[in-house]
Parts: sequence; C-alpha cells; structure tokens
Amino acid sequence: MKLSRIRIEQFRQFRQALEIRDLDAGINLFTGANEAGKSTIVAALRAAFFERHRSGSVDDFRPWGDSSASPSVELDFTLGHQDYRLTKSFLGKKRCELQAGSQHLDGADAEDHLADLLGFRYAGRGASAAEHWGIPGLLWIPQGGAQEVREAVAHATDHLRSALNESLGEVASSGGDEVMATVEAARNELLTPATGAVRGIYAVAIRHEAALASELDALTTAIASYRQKVDRLSSLRREHAIDEDEKPWLHFRKEHQAAIDKLAAIQRIEETQAAEKQRATQIDGQIKLLREQLASFAARKQEAETRATALEKARQEQSSNAALVVQCLEKRVEASVRYEAVREILRLARQEDTRRSLARELDEIRQKAASAAIALAKAEAEQTTLLERQRLAAAAEIRPADLESLRQQHRQIRELHIHRAAAATRLRFTLDDERRMVIGDESLSGSGERLLLAATEITLPGFGKLEIAPGGSDLTQLGRQESELSDRQAALLQRLGLTSLDDAEARQQIYSERLGEVKTATATLKALAPKGGDALRSELASQQARGGDVEAKLRQLPPAVDGSSSAAALPSVGEAEAAEEGAGKSLTQISEQLHQAQLAAANAQTNCESAARELAAARALLDAPDRAAREATASRDLVDALAERSTLTARIAALQQQVGEARPDILKQDVERFGKSAEQHEKRFGERRDTLLRLEVELQAAGAQGLEERSAELARDLAQAQRRGEELRRRASALDHLLQLLRDKRRALTRKLQAPLQKHLNRYLQLLFAQASLEIDENLSPGPLTRVGAKGSESGAFEALSFGAREQMGVISRLAYADLLQEAGRPTLIILDDALVHSDDERLAQMKRVLFDAATRHQILLFTCHPANWRDLGVGARSLETLRAAC
Repeated sequence: MKLSRIRIEQFRQFRQALEIRDLDAGINLFTGANEAGKSTIVAALRAAFFERHRSGSVDDFRPWGDSSASPSVELDFTLGHQDYRLTKSFLGKKRCELQAGSQHLDGADAEDHLADLLGFRYAGRGASAAEHWGIPGLLWIPQGGAQEVREAVAHATDHLRSALNESLGEVASSGGDEVMATVEAARNELLTPATGAVRGIYAVAIRHEAALASELDALTTAIASYRQKVDRLSSLRREHAIDEDEKPWLHFRKEHQAAIDKLAAIQRIEETQAAEKQRATQIDGQIKLLREQLASFAARKQEAETRATALEKARQEQSSNAALVVQCLEKRVEASVRYEAVREILRLARQEDTRRSLARELDEIRQKAASAAIALAKAEAEQTTLLERQRLAAAAEIRPADLESLRQQHRQIRELHIHRAAAATRLRFTLDDERRMVIGDESLSGSGERLLLAATEITLPGFGKLEIAPGGSDLTQLGRQESELSDRQAALLQRLGLTSLDDAEARQQIYSERLGEVKTATATLKALAPKGGDALRSELASQQARGGDVEAKLRQLPPAVDGSSSAAALPSVGEAEAAEEGAGKSLTQISEQLHQAQLAAANAQTNCESAARELAAARALLDAPDRAAREATASRDLVDALAERSTLTARIAALQQQVGEARPDILKQDVERFGKSAEQHEKRFGERRDTLLRLEVELQAAGAQGLEERSAELARDLAQAQRRGEELRRRASALDHLLQLLRDKRRALTRKLQAPLQKHLNRYLQLLFAQASLEIDENLSPGPLTRVGAKGSESGAFEALSFGAREQMGVISRLAYADLLQEAGRPTLIILDDALVHSDDERLAQMKRVLFDAATRHQILLFTCHPANWRDLGVGARSLETLRAAC
C-alpha cells in the first residue's frame, strides 16, 4: 500500500485544509514542534480507515469551539496496481466514497471493502478501539507505544497466521483444537489452568481427607493429653504438700533484708569518698594555676631578652631598605627621560603615517567620485531613452481583450457570410452580344454569376421585370446577425483608432517590438544603476563629502617635520610602538621595584618602632616594685597545696579499699537474688494450687467424652477419603501429562509456522545486535532476547529489557511482520509517531540503517519533534509549519 496524497480539513487543530502531496514510496519524514499537528495527522488516517462515517462517537474530531464543523479526510493511495481515492466526512456532513479505478463505492459498502482489503474490522457500537484495528493497528505505532507489542500482535494474530502458511492444517484445523480443548477442560475440572493447583471435586476430596486426618490427629492428641494430665496431677500433689509444710519463701525474705542493710552502709562510705575526691580536684586546679603563675614570671625575663635582639635586627633592615630606595629613585629618573623621548618619536611617526593614509584615501575618493559622475551621466541618458520608449510603447498598446474581440468578430462575420452564401440563390447568366440586364442598380452583360441574398428585382430591357426572392427562412436572420456584428466591429475599430483587423494585428506587432525595446532599455538602466539614479547621486554626493572631509583633516595636521628629524628618518609606526612598549615596560618594572623598596622600607620602620615599644613594655614588667613579693607568695602557696593534696590522696585510698573489700555490686545482686527467690517460690506455690484445681475439673470432663470410640470411627472414614483422593490424583496427573504432550506437539508445529517470521526478524536484529536472536512465542509475540555479552551468551525476557531496548525491539518486530505480510500479498503501511525517542546516539544510528533497509520494501511515515536526530536518514524532511503556511 502506497499513500500519495493526504488532505485534512476541519479536523481538530486543522481548521483550514492541510494537503500533503507527492508522498514518497519509501521514507516520508515529517517534523514539527509539540502541538504542531503530527499526532492529528495520524489520528486522521486512523479515522479515515477505522471509524464508520455515520459514527456518533467522534465528537473529539471537531476543532475546539466549532460545533458546526464537519471533519473530513481525503486519501489517494495504491494497492497492487489499482489506484484508490477515499473521501470520508463525519458529523455535520456524513459521507464516505471510495473510487477504485472505474469502480465507485459509497457508504458502508466502501468501508467494508476497505476493511477486507487492509485486514481490520469495525466496532459494533461506539468508537473504534485497538482490538478492531488488525494489521494496521500492528504496523501503525502511536506516540509512546512502540514497546507495547503483545496486545497489537494479539489483535492481528489471525491475519498473521493466515499470512504465514495456511497449509499446516495440524495447527489451524479445528480437530486438533477440539481434542486439546476436551482434555484441557477435563484437566481444568481438577487443576487450575495457570498454577496447576487442585480445584473442584479433587480439591473437595483433599479438603475432606485433610479435615478427617486433622480431626483424628486432634483426637489422638487429646487422648495422649488426657493420659499426661493424669500423671501430672499425681506429681503436682506431691510437690504441693512439701512446699505447704516448709514455706521456703520466708527464709529468702530474711536474707533479702540483711543484704539491703549491708548495701546501705557501703553506700555511705562511697558518698564520703566522693566528697574527698571533689576536694582533691579543687586542690589540683589551684596547684595548676600557681605553677602557671610562676612560669609566667620566668617567661617575662626571657621575653625582654628576645625583644632586645629583635629591635637590633629591625634597625639593620631599616638601614638596608633605605639605601635600596635611593638607588631605585635614580634608575626611575633615567627610565622616565628615555620613555618621554621614545613617545615623542612615536607621536611624530603616527602623524606622518596619518598624513600618508589620508592622502591615499583622498586619491581613492576622487577616483570613485569621478566614476560615480560618469555612471550617473550614462544612467540619466539611458533613463531619458527608457521614458521615450515607454511613451512609444504606450501609444502603440492594444489590450489583448480588444484584439481577441476583433479576431472573434472577424471569425463570426466570416462564418455568417459563408452560411449566407450557402443559403443564398445563385444566379448564373449568359447574355447575347449587345444584350444587357439590370440586377438592382447594377447593369450586366456577357456572362457571370451573382448571389441573391434578398428579394431582388431583375430588369430585362424589351421583355419586362423579374422579382426573385431567395428561399430559406434563416437567411434574413443570418443577414441581420452579420450586420450587427459588422456594426460592433466598426464601433470597436473606431474606438481603437483602427480601420481593420489587419491594422490591429500590425499594431500589436509594433507594441510587442516596443515592449522588447523597453525591456532592453530597462535592463541597460538596471546594469548602469542597480539601485536607481538616486543611489548614484547619493554615492556621488557621499564621495564628494568624504573628499572634503579628508582634505579638512589634512589641513588640520601639523606641518611635516624637517631637518635631522625629517619624515624619511623617522621609524615606522610598528617600530616606534615596539620601542615605546619596551621603554614603558622598563619604566613600569623600575617603578614596581621602587614601590616594593618603599614598602619594604616602611615595613622595616614600622617593625623597628614596634620592637622598641615591645622591649620597653617587657622591661617595665620586669622592673615592677611588687613583682618579687608576688613570686614569693606564689611559691609558698604551691608548697601548702601540694601538702594538702598528699593528705587527701591517702584518705581516698583508704576509703577505696573499704569499698573494694565490701563488693557493693555483689551486695546489689544478693538483694535482687533473694527478693526474686522469695517471690518465685510464693508465686509457684499459688500457681500450683490453681493448676491442681483445673486439672481435676478437666479430667472429670474428658472422662465422659468417649475418646477411644470416636478415634476408631474417624480412622475408618479417613481410610475411605484417602482412597478417593488417590483416585482423583491419578486422574489429574494423567490428564495433565496428556495435555502437556498435546501442547508440546502444538509448539513443535508452531515453530515450523514461525520460521518465515523468524527469518525476517533475524534480518533486522543482526543490524542492531550482532549474533543475537529474538524468540517468537506461539502467539507470534516477541519472546526472550539472546545476545553475546561480556560473560558470554546471555538471555532475558522481552519485558526485562530497558525501555529504550523494548522500543527498538518493538519497531524491529513491526518491520518483520510487514515483510511477512508483504510476501503473502497483504498491503502494508508503516507509521511511526515520535518513535525511538529513548534511544542513545549509537542505537539510533543502527535503527536508521534498519529503517532505511525496510523503506526499500515498504512506505514509512515518520513523524518527529527532533529533526536534528534524523538529518542523516537520507530523505528530506517536511516541516508541518511550512505545509500549513503553503495551504
């Protein structure tokens, strides 16, 4: 199937008609931004084929806000060697027409014929859906739907099977299906189709067997429990009698209180120890402060010595930096003098260069002004010639309509004259010598012939008169028409100032020649003045103004240099600029060195002053009058603190020994152990008493139930249920095995059926993944993909692939289905609406090879909002914006 033309009008966003002509038999690439109408074109194609023209469920085809619109689609396409035109309108003007060569179909007949040709069906009610679209639904990929293959294949499976091979009757015949269906139905009565779980009477039998077994197990357990309870009751009675006599919990409570008293005494000792440790911490802080104070007295003496050394060093640096500043100042003066001299030479060199440049520019301007003046003179002369030729052409002009009217009138007059001559009375005469006759006002002799177009009187001298009236009723009418045409022609000739049609033809020839002369003069004028005479005048004025400006600039320049500094002796501007740049860099470097020397000298001066102040401050601290007294007091306080710290350490060690010997952690455990022991013994005594009462009641109730007799009855019923369950198990297993054998046979035949499709699929797959294979399941849908990876061959389900890979496999599968259908003589058309947008650059390049190969066999309509991704597809892109603007 090959589309050649698409026309859409009043369809969604296409309020005005959009027509796409000359579609290629291979790839047709359409580009446009979002909302440009790509998906609308695809929707229009679907509507043209899939929707009934009388459907009331297509209101969404109307443009927004236009309730009176009648959406319409018109398609030209070829199937086989037959050309078709399909025209379909919806809603307001419902109609459907299909022109197939000389055959014309209307309405439902046309739609049904299309459905049979393309392999789809219409919805019974409502709008068409995916399950109705058949082969086109498989090959027309909607936006974002390339990876969804299974559903589209399912809706087209019947057409694909038919296209593969209808000769394999084992697969397609109803006999094999009936056997398999019967076995499967019998098996499904006992096992679920999906998981093989039990169901029906089989499940009921298993549940009944399990219930009986469970009830028997429970009864057996109850009998064993009854016996155990009897033994336990005897043991508990003995233990209860012993505890009732001894009451062991009273002894444990006395031990618990003694442990509490010991623990309280130790806790008081720990509190005293904590107070002593806190005082020791305070003494440690005091000792640290006193030692730091003594260390500061020693540090101040050392600091004064360090400050004196630093002051001497700062004075030496200050002297050295001052000498360096003097040297840098002398060098900067020399560099400044040299820089000013070089700048003066550069100024003179630039002045002379400007003078020479302006002189050259003035010469060029004068030449251009002279050329412009010459061109203007020629253009003005040619303009005069053009005006004269236009005047002559206008004088000779004759309108084509007037000339055509004269030609038509001349033809009509000639035809009427011929008709009158044919209908007139023809009079031939031969008169004797010296005999004459008069016809109207004409006197004739000899022989001749006359046509009598009206009633005419003939006079025969000596004989009398004859009146001849020509026959024919239309002769008068022809004469009147000829007269009217002649009058109109005469009036038109008079208005044009002409005498005949020949004069008009000659005038037309003159007018044509003069038009040629006008064109020649126009071309000559265009060559002389491409932008018009005003542009030439403007150019001449501009050049003259520029010349005056340059002359003024030359006059404003200072006089040329002379003497030893003449222009010839000056260096070039480049050389002078290089010398100026070098002198400037030298001056900059010397200035930078001076700046650095001055900064260093200032820093040295600051450091010297700072060192002097710091030395004075250090000596002032050393010479303070109370310094010796404070140092002696600090030494004495340190000795007292060390003595007190020693005494506290001894007391803390003695308390620590008492606490360690008492083991407070063990005492805490004793308190907990004896308390819990008393509680447990007393609690167990009460629980045992309650248990004895409960067991006595339970044994009395169980003894009245007849457990042994009931157990025997349940054992008998369980044996019967087990025999029934085993019978159903064997039946279910046999049916399941038989169904598996039938399915294996079906799969083997299906693989034969799939071989042609697998061949086409592998052709495309090798272009994307070398040495890869994609299996086809029994429903002809894509299955697992096997390819060579980093660790060898690897296989994975289609659904386990990434989104982009599934999208690529979806497109490849559709192309393989199209090849299969084409081999079977079925029509194919492939539509890709913004497909492959999730492919990386490498995969997209491979998919372009796949599409280009497929386009040699199928027509492909490719819509995209990323035109840059498809520039190397080998086809020209059509912009929807451009198509809409052209309509």
